[in-house]
Amino acid sequence: MESLIGVLAILFWMGCWFMGGYLLAVNSLRLKREETTLVGFGVGFILQAWIANFTGRVFPPSTAFWLSAVLVLAAGILLTFLRKGWKSSLKQFHFPIGYWIAFFLITFIFFNIGRGLALFDDYQNLPMVSIIAAGSIPPVFALNPAVSFNYHYLMLLISAQWMIIADLFPWTALDLTRALSLGLALIYVNLWTRRMTKSALAGWIGLLFVAFCGGFRWLLIYLPAPILNFISSSVEMIGSGSVTGETFAQALQSTWLIEGVGPIQFPFAFGNGIHSIPIMSHGGTGIYSLTIALLIFLSYGRWKNISGLMLTSFLIMAMAMVDEIWFVFFMVASGLVLVYLILRKQPYFGIPAWKVLVFMFIPIGLVVLLQGGVLSGVFQSIGSSVVSPQVANTAEGYFKVGFHFNWPPTIISAHLGRLTLTHPGQLLAALFEVGPIILMLPLLVVFGIKAIRAKQWLFGTLTVAALISAVTAFAEYVGPAGISASVRLPLFCLNLCKLFAVPLCWYWLKNKSLTIKTAAVALAFLSMVGGLFYFGIESIAGQKPVLSTFIDPMDAAMERKYWDQLPEDAMVFNFYPPRSVTVFARPARSNDTWYSTLKEFDLLAGNPDPVSISAAGYDYIYWTAKEWNNLSDPKRARFENPCVVLVDEITQWDNDFRRLQDISACKPAQ
Repeated sequence: MESLIGVLAILFWMGCWFMGGYLLAVNSLRLKREETTLVGFGVGFILQAWIANFTGRVFPPSTAFWLSAVLVLAAGILLTFLRKGWKSSLKQFHFPIGYWIAFFLITFIFFNIGRGLALFDDYQNLPMVSIIAAGSIPPVFALNPAVSFNYHYLMLLISAQWMIIADLFPWTALDLTRALSLGLALIYVNLWTRRMTKSALAGWIGLLFVAFCGGFRWLLIYLPAPILNFISSSVEMIGSGSVTGETFAQALQSTWLIEGVGPIQFPFAFGNGIHSIPIMSHGGTGIYSLTIALLIFLSYGRWKNISGLMLTSFLIMAMAMVDEIWFVFFMVASGLVLVYLILRKQPYFGIPAWKVLVFMFIPIGLVVLLQGGVLSGVFQSIGSSVVSPQVANTAEGYFKVGFHFNWPPTIISAHLGRLTLTHPGQLLAALFEVGPIILMLPLLVVFGIKAIRAKQWLFGTLTVAALISAVTAFAEYVGPAGISASVRLPLFCLNLCKLFAVPLCWYWLKNKSLTIKTAAVALAFLSMVGGLFYFGIESIAGQKPVLSTFIDPMDAAMERKYWDQLPEDAMVFNFYPPRSVTVFARPARSNDTWYSTLKEFDLLAGNPDPVSISAAGYDYIYWTAKEWNNLSDPKRARFENPCVVLVDEITQWDNDFRRLQDISACKPAQ
């Protein structure tokens, strides 16, 4: 009975934001009938999460997450009532069976794949999901609660919602959230391609191409040894590339050394360090940037009234909490287009351009500076430096953002490091890494120029934004995320090239020779080989679900009993802090970044003592059997002190255990 009530509660929560999103969409936007429920589902899903970012600051998480869904439903009902649109709303309600089956199938497949993998920053994502679900909105840094975590955390917030509403573990909630983002994104790619080409076949081809499109790195293995060695000698590997092989040539013959892989490891040659393959979106933002971007594109300029303009505005604000780079490029390009129209006294989708600038884009910018995320953190940091330079120099936010000028122009690969475009070997590596998708940029520019002449301002804006992204080869990010974060600068351009590849080629190839058509299809297929190969490997992982690289069933059992149950201001000491934060949803003061522990923590971990750990602010200590067994007998004896109280212990057949001890009573001798 309890499980049935739980399922009904989940369906009711989803029904609230789904119906609210549908009513908002059909009463605000001019949509095709087959688009209405799919777009409404995405609108409601994203809007309720964006609203939860604000309600979560006032109410407990459960109340906040329910309230956000109800507010979306209430907004949809109110707009329908004001527009007197009940009859038209019912008339447009349509479930295109093929699309919905495809959405559920994609989501189901990638949810199962996600359960079998623990790739890409679980040490960061799981602790953050856990503390957000416990009420840390906007979140603090899980490993140092004195530091605000100005991260693009919308996907982590959605995962926290699934934790609370569906009573899921954080790792399961993350897998579900990522799967939903991929399912929605690929269906929206289909709708977008079909809208541009007026062809259902093109829609499905576009979906498959975007899903699997990657680079050409794997073709390097067919180069003659002297050429490959020349390229390899010019490349300085970084990140997971540097641990995979001593040289690029060696890495191409090796499996990719990353944590959390399934039964079969991924060959390094088929990966990509510049634009990740969508079916490998297992990171902290999933593929939500593409999901929201396509919702923006599907709604942009198709406004029935002011509510449509507002709906798109909310989606753009939500995008800033997923991908601030996308947001900045789009906003700058939009601003340039609007200023151009204001000077020429031309309207913007039938609306005076100055009104759109004043009543849409300026309010978006103001809200984004305050809503949380990277841009809010940057704004607060700049504000602090203006008001009080002394305060600005203290650690208030996790991310510090800076850029420096690059000459000669350089592309950054998360695996191959800096690839200077004037160095022949590095240029070749960059071209193989990016792949043939870069050939779409000239076609996109020509299309954008024609779009501006035809007053198709969205396409013109995206072309301007793509060019801004392309020239970031002259810029490089400087900050705690490392140079690999610079990969995201040209990614906007490359993703637009992917998204427009099928629609533009569909028309461009129509009157071309069979040779050109064959070459285009061959290039498209070759760019998908890496994605198809990785999809086969990751699919095998779905047969054997895992929790994480640092979480096992005993941790899950402990989490089921004690998650968010300890005193609100308690801290739990563990030799691997992400574990205790994930299990108990209590931040720990252990690190200054994800990759660097505090000296104070290192001293405690090197010479553990309940009195000194308690004096450092910790109330509990969480042991694994390995950590306990690594202690010398004298150090173990310290934890037999009467001030140490056993709270709980879970032991399994091989004598491995998890032990939670209360050390709050351990005080220094007077």
